[in-house]
Amino acid sequence: MIKSELERIPGIGKNMARHLTDIGYTTIESLKGQDPKAIYLKDCTYQGCKVDRCALYVYRLAVYYAENDIHEPDKLKWWNWKD
Repeated sequence: MIKSELERIPGIGKNMARHLTDIGYTTIESLKGQDPKAIYLKDCTYQGCKVDRCALYVYRLAVYYAENDIHEPDKLKWWNWKD
């Protein structure tokens, strides 16, 4: 099976790539300029429940990754994006 390009983002595996794809984010480029909180809320609405808050941290990482060509190693760990 072909992997989603989203899986190139650290912290994004098959499941999280599916979450993003389901709500309209199918490429790394599509994450540029997006608000991670809005992505999270859109995911919650799509899922019909409150999604684990860790997803928000992953979305913060994903937007950071998409918007920057050079990445700080500590910012490539989703748990470092907690509130």
